[in-house]
Amino acid sequence: MRLTYITIYCAALATAAAALLSCAGRTGSQNTYANAEENSHYSNVRPEDYVGPQVCGKCHANNYKSWRRHPHSSMNMLADRNSVLGDFSGVSVEYAGRRAVFRKEDGNYFADYYDGEAKERTFRVIRTVGSRYEQDYVAVQVEGPEAPGHPLYVEETRLRFAWSIVAERWLPQSYLEPTEYPGSEYLDDRSLRYDPFVPDELPFNERCSRCHNTYPYDLRFYKIFSEFGRLSGFPPFPGATPQTVQKMVNEAGDEQWLNTVRFPMDRFVTVGISCESCHFGGRIHAENARTQPPRFVPTHPLLANWTPPHEGARERAEVVNALCLQCHHSGETAEDNWPDGSAGVNSMESIEMESGACASVIKCTDCHDTHVSGPPAGAPDRKEHLQACIDCHQEKTSRDAAEAHSLHDIDTASCLDCHMPRIVQGFETYNRSHRISTPTERRIVATGMPNACNLCHLDESLAWTRDALNEGWGAQVSLPTGLRTHFGDDYSIPAGEAWLAHPQASVRTVAVGAYSRSELGESMLPVIAQGLGDENAYVRMRHLQGIEAILDRRLGDGVYDLTGGVAERGVQVGELVERFSK
Repeated sequence: MRLTYITIYCAALATAAAALLSCAGRTGSQNTYANAEENSHYSNVRPEDYVGPQVCGKCHANNYKSWRRHPHSSMNMLADRNSVLGDFSGVSVEYAGRRAVFRKEDGNYFADYYDGEAKERTFRVIRTVGSRYEQDYVAVQVEGPEAPGHPLYVEETRLRFAWSIVAERWLPQSYLEPTEYPGSEYLDDRSLRYDPFVPDELPFNERCSRCHNTYPYDLRFYKIFSEFGRLSGFPPFPGATPQTVQKMVNEAGDEQWLNTVRFPMDRFVTVGISCESCHFGGRIHAENARTQPPRFVPTHPLLANWTPPHEGARERAEVVNALCLQCHHSGETAEDNWPDGSAGVNSMESIEMESGACASVIKCTDCHDTHVSGPPAGAPDRKEHLQACIDCHQEKTSRDAAEAHSLHDIDTASCLDCHMPRIVQGFETYNRSHRISTPTERRIVATGMPNACNLCHLDESLAWTRDALNEGWGAQVSLPTGLRTHFGDDYSIPAGEAWLAHPQASVRTVAVGAYSRSELGESMLPVIAQGLGDENAYVRMRHLQGIEAILDRRLGDGVYDLTGGVAERGVQVGELVERFSK
């Protein structure tokens, strides 16, 4: 089924432009360039152009205070008593016959790995990543079997254990990250497929540093092609030519950073994401605040014939969204993305927006205040989010008009429920897709992926949804014969039940999330509990979260040991299924 989804997804990308017609008529991209003479003496991309958030805060005190409380500021932090959230009190974590001990000593944080009583490795934590749902740790090895001089003793790498803020416990990364750890937890010989005690030798500055910190834009510009084949530049403006990139490199003497994925961490403006990640270097503005407003486009004399115009840039969707796209594109090529172009896992929001019905019209900032921490994932809809829809669709402002369009009571179903369903797996719950779509799209219902209608109407079938869309909206949706394998010969199996039994793991876990929000959740506990025996660690974690949400309480290890042995878990799952069946 995964291959089928990929095939459909590729076809979907080829026709994505058609979705833009529903929002036609608004201002689109401005494929023009700024006046070259105006840019001939202005620069906001070089290291010397950046001043840091403390300088910004001298004038913008309120924004500075809000930023200090925003998750962006803690995307990456140096490890200390203010940043570390995990339990480093000497707690011992048993897993697959070995154990990890997390401790603090002389103000430093350590992770010791043991096989029996023999210590195998010790890592010293250097930095933290994340502060809201999960916290990862970047460390260097200080003791291990490798010979002195091995990169593990020098380079920062991510530990393969993480602290789940939601579950308040240490877990292997494979329990928390779906895309990186597909398949069963164990190999056929019963050895671990993903062993958290084996160090990750991929350095931090080749992996996470680009999107979790603020640094001069020229370093981003040097990488003319992204890991996904995108041209460097400031989308949707044309990518710069190799010649222009080479001139920028030569001027700064940065040849070593042109053709490498490694990143010079000594050029961080801040550890974590701060003002100039979005505003670019603010030195000229800080020195001449009254006459030089900040520019929201990268500017430099060598880019004079490439830079888009900066006047009114902060109000243009293509500019604002391009700023967010710098980081919110992670997972673009993931195999578990949905066939309509929606993300399977969070952090791909900008790519989703690009392929949705409102691309080039709506701005990320229409819904999100970049200076203020937003509500947690799964929170109820907010007025400003719904207002972003009404700003375009004025004809649906009144209650009567909205209900005539949706055929639903607006107190029970909102614009977002139908056009941005919760199908993206976050760390704690299921986030809304940022690909703004319509339930009548054939590549949604006709592929059998979780659709907006059945995520609420879990007890109804795809046949019911097809008929409702055809009768209510004249959609003429058809269901291919290939779906009969999972949804019944006449497509009459309730969609929720079919999804829970689906061979694709992401379909099952999204269904669990839907039941955890539904009044039907309790009746499906026996079926959901069976997923606690799944071979994949992340899938088990999701089923456990769903059950605990339905019950509104935690299941202790004595009832279900998430990281325990296969045989022990099997007994516990059987007991839970029997209990819930009663």
